[in-house]
Amino acid sequence: FRFIMQRAGRSLLHRLQTHGYGRASCWNGALRTFKVPALVQPEAKDFGVFKVYMDGKMMAWLVMDRPGKSENAIGLDFQDSIEKATAYIEEEYQKGNCKVCILTSAKKRFCVGADITEFYQTTNKSELAGRLVAGKAAMKKLTALPIPTVAAINGDALGGGLEIALACDYRVAATSSKHNLGLPEVMLGVIPGLGGTVRTPKLIGIQNALTYVLQGKNMKTSKAKSIGLVDALVEDEDRYPGENRFLGGVRTYAGTVMDKKRPELGKKVGWADWFLGCTPPGRFIVTQQTLKTLDKATKGRYPAPYRAFESVMNAAKTSDLDSAMEVESNGFMDMCVTAQSKAMMSLFFLQERCKKMETQAAHFAAEDAVKTNTVGVLGAGVMGSGIAHWAAKNKLRTVMKDISEEAVAKGMAFIQGEFDGQLKKKRLDKEAHRAALDRVVGTVSNDELKDCAVIIEAAVEIMDIKKKMVQELESSGVLNGNSIFATNTSALSITELASVSKHPENIVGMHFFNPVGKMPLVEVIVGAKTSRKAAATVYKLALDMGKFPVVVKDAPGFLVNRVLGIYMSEAGQMLIQGCDPVKVDKMVVEFGMPMGPFRLLDEVGIDVGAKVGPTLHDGLGKRFILNPKLDELVASGDLGKKTGRGFYKYGDKGKQGELQAERLKKLGVLTGDEKFAYDEVVDRCILSMVNEAALILEEKVADCAEDVDLGMVFGTGFAPFRGGLLSYADNRGIPEVVAALKRLEGKYGDRFTPAPLLQKMAAEKTIFFPSRPLVRLSEDKPPRPNVQFF
Repeated sequence: FRFIMQRAGRSLLHRLQTHGYGRASCWNGALRTFKVPALVQPEAKDFGVFKVYMDGKMMAWLVMDRPGKSENAIGLDFQDSIEKATAYIEEEYQKGNCKVCILTSAKKRFCVGADITEFYQTTNKSELAGRLVAGKAAMKKLTALPIPTVAAINGDALGGGLEIALACDYRVAATSSKHNLGLPEVMLGVIPGLGGTVRTPKLIGIQNALTYVLQGKNMKTSKAKSIGLVDALVEDEDRYPGENRFLGGVRTYAGTVMDKKRPELGKKVGWADWFLGCTPPGRFIVTQQTLKTLDKATKGRYPAPYRAFESVMNAAKTSDLDSAMEVESNGFMDMCVTAQSKAMMSLFFLQERCKKMETQAAHFAAEDAVKTNTVGVLGAGVMGSGIAHWAAKNKLRTVMKDISEEAVAKGMAFIQGEFDGQLKKKRLDKEAHRAALDRVVGTVSNDELKDCAVIIEAAVEIMDIKKKMVQELESSGVLNGNSIFATNTSALSITELASVSKHPENIVGMHFFNPVGKMPLVEVIVGAKTSRKAAATVYKLALDMGKFPVVVKDAPGFLVNRVLGIYMSEAGQMLIQGCDPVKVDKMVVEFGMPMGPFRLLDEVGIDVGAKVGPTLHDGLGKRFILNPKLDELVASGDLGKKTGRGFYKYGDKGKQGELQAERLKKLGVLTGDEKFAYDEVVDRCILSMVNEAALILEEKVADCAEDVDLGMVFGTGFAPFRGGLLSYADNRGIPEVVAALKRLEGKYGDRFTPAPLLQKMAAEKTIFFPSRPLVRLSEDKPPRPNVQFF
């Protein structure tokens, strides 16, 4: 189960970007002309979203082709259209004109699910009831056809798109490894609403159903075939122009089933799934184990998986589909109006916004970007090899350079290990594995870098070394008026670095977060002389690498590290005041952060925090207080997880152990916490970040609240169920945030003085996201699922 950090990073937020859901980008599903694989092309009977082609008095092709859209998404127009189309097919059957119905798509992808924009703003579940009833009635028209139905899944079938296919008697999918099937609704805080939780346990068994429904996991078509979700696979790569190979194969398959008795739902389930889903002891075992796993993974902050579990368990036992559908509908409506679903849908829209370069008009235009075919990476260490691997993974030719053969070899070994792991897990076939490795070149020479449009520097975080690298590359002709130098810095000034360059307009920041393979954010840092071309090119490169870029101004700490720096600085003050780090970390994790400030400092490296501290102190003044205890830990070699000792002890494999209490006592902290105000911990940590984020907006370091929340969720793992840092402030109420900051200011000093922007918003009763539906978040844990064992 991947919620919290991975949910925000690779999962929520990466699978939806890669495979789409709801409102998708036009280039993902270009319009195309649909052709029946027959010698004589029948005329289409047009019902809007659906068109019907009668093929040789044998087959009715029911084709999804949403007018004027690049994708098939389920909206208000879908229901009326499918009812009319199926009624027409039934009439043709009565005339003897068809014996089987084939449901497919005229788009490149089958169907990407519901158009979530149509219910995102809904906060009253009674408004959803009529739509769900109509939607399920429309689906029932498909299942009630008097002839067998075959879903021809020619591309991605996600959410409601897969549920349409599940409503058919048979499913045939294309063999391509590019296509994905899945029910990702829990990733948006809701549950499947068109029969997904009802039909999956009866088709693939309760074990597989729970795996894919509760985690929102996608699967390849080969996996779908192996677990019984798909009945057959058909080759989809044409061997010659106009072959129409996939639909031709589907047509052949349909001919083999049109005279067969229609399959009965639930008959394919094996004895083990029958035992686990239908018997009291089996259902007890499944319930205990699943709830234990969900509680650990979600910490009770995400109600949708619990409600989805309840619906799956109910459907697994009953033979009454209508009552099971009603349970599912109630669950969908309840979840759709929760604060968590609104927050997670908002995050999805932030991702969609991020992918559109036109949203960055203040910095550049889309046409300013230069296409990057080859990327150079300077440094083969942890960050350098991570960046090189990720670039190659996203099909970019990559040149990784370091100063020694040994360092290059070590970096190349890391990259090979990553691709070998994907091969072992069958995420790559042998051909793709070889191609990925061939895209990376390791070198100690600058010559290999001369063809690189962008060179990403990932060396040590020392300004003099970075300056020297710029000068050397310019002297050797690698950096010229065309190539771009993008430094992966977490805090150093881009403007200062550019001061030694002959082409300061081509110097830009490109801050990746560690580990590169898990953290989806990239900060694009614009210096005083950075050109629109450089910023646009690096932004587009980040998108091509599957990352979420956010443009920020060159300022101390930029966006994410500035906010995090304030957060960890406040934790440092709590340490000096006698807090127990374990208690503080636990409270912050319970709030929804992936880890507490002391655990985070161990993860980042205490030496890194000590090194960045002076830069933030110089830039932020009294709001960032230097903690001399960090320097003492560094001097003793206690650098955090990487040395096995920091605030906590760590085992051989990096597993966190107990607090390093004796060492901390010798530093003069951990002296007793009887008088420490633990009830203020969350506000001191979180509201200090809110306040700093408001100052960042005032200073135009970030353009808008959307950029701040994108950065905080995907750069720090800030609680996705809260929608982001400033979304949290809106939900709590800006006047309450200001009042709480003033209370802290009175007790701890003017580092908590509310930012002028917050005070202005409180006075004017405005919020950061006025166009979003505002549903107050309950801090209560979701109710336990109502699962009947008998």
